[in-house]
Amino acid sequence: MEPLESDYTPLPSRRRRAADPARRYNWLLLFPVVGICVVLLFAAAGLFQFSLAPIIDGLMGFLILLFALFVVAIFWASAPRQGEQS
Repeated sequence: MEPLESDYTPLPSRRRRAADPARRYNWLLLFPVVGICVVLLFAAAGLFQFSLAPIIDGLMGFLILLFALFVVAIFWASAPRQGEQS
């Protein structure tokens, strides 16, 4: 019986990355993007003179929901990570 080729090289251990405190705040950049899209919608409605009346109730509900998500995201982003002492 021939010996098996065993060129086994262990993979480097998965070390945990250094925690970047600004990493969680990057998720908050989604909110200005949505705001810019809403402003572009209003600008297009003013420029091309189409009515926003059918969607204004849903849009206001969406903006209220977005505000609540923003408040939750601020608390989540500023909370210390597990095992971290502040």
